[in-house]
This record gives sequence, C-alpha cells and structure tokens, in this order.
Amino acid sequence: MSKKVIIVFVVCALICGFVSRVSFAEEKIALVSLQRALNDVNEGKKAKEALKVDFESKKKKIDLMKTDLEKMYADLDKQKSVLSQEALGAKIKEFQAKRDDLQSQGIAFEKEFRAKEMESTNKIMTALRTLVTGLAKKEGYTLLIENSGETVLFSANATDITDKLIAAYNSGAK
Repeated sequence: MSKKVIIVFVVCALICGFVSRVSFAEEKIALVSLQRALNDVNEGKKAKEALKVDFESKKKKIDLMKTDLEKMYADLDKQKSVLSQEALGAKIKEFQAKRDDLQSQGIAFEKEFRAKEMESTNKIMTALRTLVTGLAKKEGYTLLIENSGETVLFSANATDITDKLIAAYNSGAK
C-alpha cells in the first residue's frame, strides 16, 4: 500500500510541475520606468525647463535680498558706535524685519516651486499610467511591473516598454 501512495504522490508532483511550467510559459511580462518616461517625454522636458527658469528667477530675487541684508548689516556694524541708542534700536528692528522677510520669501518661493513641480508631475504621470496600461493590454501583457527604482534587475521573460510609452506619449496618444 505504501508503494501505491508514493507512486501517486510522485505522479501528482510531476503533473503539478508540468502544469506550473505551462502556466508560466503563457505569462507575458512588461517592465516600465515611469520616472524615466516622465523625464524623457517632451512635455516633461518642457515642464522641467520652465521650472528651472522660474527657480533661477526666484533665486536671483532671494540672492539680491540677501546681498542687501548683508550690506545693511555691514553698514549697521560700522555705524553702531556713532548712533544713539534709539537710532541703533530702530536700525536693528529694520534689519530684523528685512531678515524675517527674506526668510519668509525663501519659504514661500520653495513652497510655490514644490507645488508647481508636483502639479506638472502629477498631470504627466496620470496620463503616463493610463497610456501604459492601455499599451500593455493592447500588446497582450499579463503582468506590468513599474521598475523606476530598478527593483527588477533581471528577468528572462520581461520586456521593457518604456521607450514605446515615451514614443506613444510624444505622438499625442494620451
């Protein structure tokens, strides 16, 4: 009786192994790097350039304010021995107000920059996700893996469709 159980077990194991190989052979896997696509689509490049120009403009304003504040501090340091206590106190208050304004402007510019960056990124990313899902379905992929962090280092059965996604997005197939 034990020989029959062992034979049945071995036959079942062989059948399971065969079935699992057949089901894996039918899988069609796609990899996509949405981060690379975001950076490489024309709209993403334009958005990045516009953000860079805006950032540089804001940075110049902050740098100018900083230079003025440094000059004001140097002047204050030179004049502190000849100014009355009342005049010195007024100059210190003016300096502190300008310093506080510089800090708040810097924080406001950073928040504005991050908001603009997130807005443009989310818009493009939403379109990329929709497009890549449609592309994967159209080409018959059974599994689509996002690989921006290069989490999949190797797969013998996977096809990277990032370039197809970028081409489709740039052609206006959003």
